[in-house]
Amino acid sequence: MERKPPSPDQVLTVARYLSAAYIAYEHGAGMDYTRKQYAHMPIGKFWLQMAELAIEAMTTAPERARIQAPPNRRIQ
Repeated sequence: MERKPPSPDQVLTVARYLSAAYIAYEHGAGMDYTRKQYAHMPIGKFWLQMAELAIEAMTTAPERARIQAPPNRRIQ
């Protein structure tokens, strides 16, 4: 099954959430407050790349979960 790439708006939204989560963690503030306070700020290339990686990881998670060890191989 072929996946379509995320739209730029989706990537931007995820990037804003990721950057707000980082700022909230560093400053000890609430996520809602931080997201509203910094919503107008520009998002850098780093956060856009992180958002693309997060979206890719979330879309491929079901495929990776199906990969299992062979039946004759012990798992620690």
